[in-house]
Amino acid sequence: MKQLFTLLFSLALAHGVAAEILTLDRALELARENSFQLKANQKQIDAHEQTILATGLWESPELEFESEEVGGDYNGLDDTEYTVGLKQKIPLGGKTQKERAIAQATLNESNHSLRQNALELNETVQRLFIEVMSEQEIGKIHSEQEQLGRALVEVAQRRFEAGTGSELDIVQAQLELVRIRQAQSCCLGDLKAVQIKLASMLNVSTSHVAEVNMPFYELQPVDSFTLDRNFPILRQYEAQEEKLLAEARRAASGDVPDVTVGAGVRYEAESDMNSFVFSASIPLTWSRPGRSQSVAALLEAEAVWMERAEAQRKLESEILALKALYQGTETQVLMSKNDLIPAAEKAYELSRKGYEAGRFSWIELIAAQQNLAEIKIAYL
Repeated sequence: MKQLFTLLFSLALAHGVAAEILTLDRALELARENSFQLKANQKQIDAHEQTILATGLWESPELEFESEEVGGDYNGLDDTEYTVGLKQKIPLGGKTQKERAIAQATLNESNHSLRQNALELNETVQRLFIEVMSEQEIGKIHSEQEQLGRALVEVAQRRFEAGTGSELDIVQAQLELVRIRQAQSCCLGDLKAVQIKLASMLNVSTSHVAEVNMPFYELQPVDSFTLDRNFPILRQYEAQEEKLLAEARRAASGDVPDVTVGAGVRYEAESDMNSFVFSASIPLTWSRPGRSQSVAALLEAEAVWMERAEAQRKLESEILALKALYQGTETQVLMSKNDLIPAAEKAYELSRKGYEAGRFSWIELIAAQQNLAEIKIAYL
C-alpha cells in the first residue's frame, strides 16, 4: 500500500515500457489528419471548385421548329411550310465574368475558413498538450514530495527510538504522508481527465497520449510578435468583402438586357424553295432592380470592411496585452527558477537537518516541505 499511489501515477504516465512518447509536432499532425471539421472544410472547397467549372457558361441553344398550312384544304402535307432553326441567348454586360468572380470569391472564403479552423485547432491542441505536460510535471513533484514524506516518517521513528522524539511526531508525519498521497490521487485524476480531452481532440485512444514531451521549460521571445495581415480571420473578411463587391457588379449588370439571336431555314411550299431566316430579340427594361441590388451589396461590403477593421483592432490589442502579460510572467518564472526554488530547497534541507538534530520542530519541517512543493507547482 505504501507504493500504491506512486505505482498508479507511473502507470498513468506510461501504459507500458514500449509506449511511444508523443511530441507536440506529432500531436498537431494527428489533429489535422483526423479532424472532421477540416475534412468538411476541404469538401466544401472541392465543391466550390466544381461550381467554378459550371459558372459563367452560356445556356444551351434551343432548336426551334415551326410549321404552317398543315392539312390545308385537306391537301395533306403538300401545302405545308416549315421553319427549322437554332436560337442562342447571349449574355451582355459581362455577366459571365462577374458570375465567375463571385464563385472565385466564395472559393477564397472557404480556403481562408479552412486556415482559420486549422489555426484554432492548433491552438486547442497546444493548450491541451501543455496541460498534460503540466500535470505530468506536477505529478513528479508530488512523487518527490512523497519521498520526502516517507523520509520524514523514518526520521520521526528514529528519533522516537533514540528517545529524542515523541510518538505524536510519528503520527503527525504519517498523517502528512497520507495527505501527500491524497494530493497525488487528485493529480492522477486531473492528468487522466486532460489526457482524455487531448485524445478526443486528436481522435486517438488515450494510450497514444500516455506520455508527452515538449521543450516545456524553454521560453520563446515574443518581442517581435506582430499581427500578420494574412491572418486567416482577416483574409476571411477580405474574401467576404470581395464576394459582396462581385455580387454588386453582377447585380448592376443585370439591368443590361441579354440578346437572343436565331438562324435557320424556311421552306415555302407555294414556290417550292428554301431560304435562310435570321432573328434577334431583346427585352425592354422598363424596370431596373439591379441598381438597388448593387447598392445593397455595396453597403453590405462596407459593413464587412468595418467588421474586419474592428477584428484587426481587437487582435492587435490582444497581442499587445498578451506580450505584456507574457513578459511579466517571464520575469516571475526566471525569479522562481533562479531564486525561489533554490532558496526553498535550501530551507527545506536546513529544516530537515535541524529537525534531526532537535533544533527545529516538526511543524517547521512540514512548512518548509509544503513551501517547496507550492513554489515548484507555481513555477509550472
